[in-house]
Amino acid sequence: MRKENILLILWIIFGFIFIVAIESILYFLINLLYFGLAELGVSYNIMTYVFPIITLVLYSLTAFFLLERVKIKSIKFGVEPSKFPKKLLIILGITILVLTPLTEKLSGIYSESAMDDTQFRIGEYFLFYGWFNLGFAISQTLVLIIIVVYLFKKLKEIKDN
Repeated sequence: MRKENILLILWIIFGFIFIVAIESILYFLINLLYFGLAELGVSYNIMTYVFPIITLVLYSLTAFFLLERVKIKSIKFGVEPSKFPKKLLIILGITILVLTPLTEKLSGIYSESAMDDTQFRIGEYFLFYGWFNLGFAISQTLVLIIIVVYLFKKLKEIKDN
């Protein structure tokens, strides 16, 4: 295998790990927000409609920030495919390995403690839980589609010039 092929494969893996790490951070933050609002006594009926919107806004803002960051970095420094960010790859990998299980564990602990609450309505929670997870799926899909369309338009502009 040639050096260019190995670097290409490493960059593809880096891209996957980068996306999963960003996803882990967003998932953790949104779950923390959920725990906080639930502890404040916000109704699950209200959170059912608020969280998909919050999730979409956070995913959109993150995508916008990352696209702007890539544009600024590529203008200033140029793209150097031979310089592979090993340290960043390790940091992102550790982020994934820590945040994903931590988020799931905290969700389980919170669910157990919420079951003891006499005002907890299981039907409201199931409705909320479905919309909460649907918010992630819709946000991920919409943001990905928007980024792809945006990049195809940019590519067409470059080809036309």
